[in-house]
Amino acid sequence: MFSRPNGYPFIQKNIITRMNRLLEYTNITKKATPHIFRHTHISMMTEAGIDLATIMEKVGHEDMKTTMKIYTHVTNKMKKDTSAKVRTLYKDALSNLIS
Repeated sequence: MFSRPNGYPFIQKNIITRMNRLLEYTNITKKATPHIFRHTHISMMTEAGIDLATIMEKVGHEDMKTTMKIYTHVTNKMKKDTSAKVRTLYKDALSNLIS
């Protein structure tokens, strides 16, 4: 995930050391590793409404269950979006009945 401009990867130990130093300046208490960014990235793609097949291709998963079970966390924004979509669906359905 982290690479130099020439495409070569950074040494993972150096990234972890730098992350730990940066975390000392925050209120984050959870143990964070570079891998957490993978989870965040996939959750954000899910939240943005990117289809599962595209996400799977981007992250190199062949099994849909892996992506769904491990990485796609339901966020508050997704919950709100779902409510709005259902409300719109029924509103449109009701207005078609009344017309």
